[in-house]
Amino acid sequence: MTPDIGLTIAILVIAVGLFATNRIPFDLIGIAVLVSVFFVGLIPLDKALSGFANNAIITIGSVYVISEGLSRTGAYSLGQLLRRIAGGSEARLITLTMLTVGGLSGFMNAIGAAAVMLPAIVAAARAMDAPVSRVLLPLSYGALMGSMLSLVGTPANLLVNSVMVDRGFESFQLFDFTPIGAAILAAGIVTMVFARRWLLPDHAGSSEIDSMLPADSRHHEPYQLEETVFEVAVPFTSNLVGQTVAEANLGRDYGVYVFAIARGERLLASELAKAIVESDDHLLVSGQLPDLDRMSSEFGLGDAERSETDLGQLGSGGARMAEVVVAPRSDLIQKTLPEVEFTARFGLNVLAVWREGIPRRTRLAELRLQQGDTLLVQGPTASVDELRQRSEDLVVISQETGMRFRRNRAPLSIAVLALFVIGMVTNAAPVAIVALAAAGAMVVVGAVTMDEARTSVSWRAIILIGGMLAMAEAMTETGAAEYLARSMVDVIGGAGWQGVLAVILVLTSLFAIFVNNHVAAVLMAPLAIDAALNSGGDPRMFIMAVALGAATGYATPFAHPGNILVMGPGNYRFNDFVRAGVPVALVVMAVGYVTLLLVF
Repeated sequence: MTPDIGLTIAILVIAVGLFATNRIPFDLIGIAVLVSVFFVGLIPLDKALSGFANNAIITIGSVYVISEGLSRTGAYSLGQLLRRIAGGSEARLITLTMLTVGGLSGFMNAIGAAAVMLPAIVAAARAMDAPVSRVLLPLSYGALMGSMLSLVGTPANLLVNSVMVDRGFESFQLFDFTPIGAAILAAGIVTMVFARRWLLPDHAGSSEIDSMLPADSRHHEPYQLEETVFEVAVPFTSNLVGQTVAEANLGRDYGVYVFAIARGERLLASELAKAIVESDDHLLVSGQLPDLDRMSSEFGLGDAERSETDLGQLGSGGARMAEVVVAPRSDLIQKTLPEVEFTARFGLNVLAVWREGIPRRTRLAELRLQQGDTLLVQGPTASVDELRQRSEDLVVISQETGMRFRRNRAPLSIAVLALFVIGMVTNAAPVAIVALAAAGAMVVVGAVTMDEARTSVSWRAIILIGGMLAMAEAMTETGAAEYLARSMVDVIGGAGWQGVLAVILVLTSLFAIFVNNHVAAVLMAPLAIDAALNSGGDPRMFIMAVALGAATGYATPFAHPGNILVMGPGNYRFNDFVRAGVPVALVVMAVGYVTLLLVF
């Protein structure tokens, strides 16, 4: 082992350890890796930065825009159609859900496909009185399986292809992945449908998710807000008169949240933070009685009394209630609502937080947000729509009621997608150029605006990938990938290239489960190529095994963003993913492995 190989492996081990802790933003780790491999002299500046000019980066960014165009022109309507076709059959709904979201994620971002379908799938489950927990795991798993249907189905496919091309091998074509993707999607559907009795949890009950998700004005029922909602009268002598709710800092200083102001016959719930408190107002507040008594004493307010106001009114008059999930690797994680200035930033009030099957309604200012938390928010409809369209930190899961889809642009967006596929199949231009042209066409035909196109790109993922491509370059340049591959072959070479292929698949899957699928793809691709060359296998088959392994993040909620997306809405526990994900991952890897042998 040379000093450069030792340094490369040391940086690799440290990076993987940091990824596994999940405490440092992934994009920051990517930047740190890039800077490290440059400063210790493993690769020159041009190669350290080359990842950001990589064709895969351009293609991935473009696919985000294409995905946004499909979403905004009515891909959501597919979910509503499923509600009618599925009828009252749970098995049929699971099958249709996985087929539809799988087909979408073959050509659009998998997390986008899942997010677009989620509200309608929830509504379909509710219509047939089936617990939502029975259909949301198939939704997430179907999106992940469908990402293997094409070269552009997931960034991992594009990344491994890019590494392979950089090593001098021929690029995959758009549908080279399709036999693998179709086989694992079919196997996944059969497994989920016929083994659903054992694999899928049944979290039913009045406080569970099947009654928790949107139903007009009854968003709040399972959160049991009525237990902690009080009314406080504001006499003319109160020093709160003349202040806005935001200026009073009641949440930060007292742990008390103001939902609305009852003024005569009116209930002020929209733009509440800017409302100036007047004498004879009644504040609708949530909090614990000791905190309310302290607040009332210091501000000269009346005693807190149980509210008899219909809380459904909080979602009327230009305002609405909605549920949002804290997204994977969100900037909000491990921060409190006051720290992120939630109301000022998003224009919405947080009424309650649903975590691990339990509603949290008081002292929300002290609660540090976690991945998968479901927040019940209230505020202007425009703010909810803005959050749905632009936020990378929060995903709105409530069924869409106000957002206007550009359905008149749907035929044009589908035409752009068709031309994109044709351009990829016919090799009309390099992949990155075809994808970039399709993204631009989505803007030209009015499927998305330029602002929406810019915000649709996950810049965190782009930074992470750019940094980790520098790591892949260092592994190749220093010989670290060849050294590790040769060591692997020496240990398991007796099993032939078939055995080495199986190990590559399993190792990539473990990386995807415990670290990140993008990181797994970038780190394992150069290792897989050298392992193939040293064992006598086909490098293209080994690279596709890496892509397959990176798409097996079923067994933990953190292995894939889609799992985090459904964790809160489905009221899932960690063990739910283990129970369903481990068998599904084993089936997918076994079917994928056999299909690889048959195809190549």
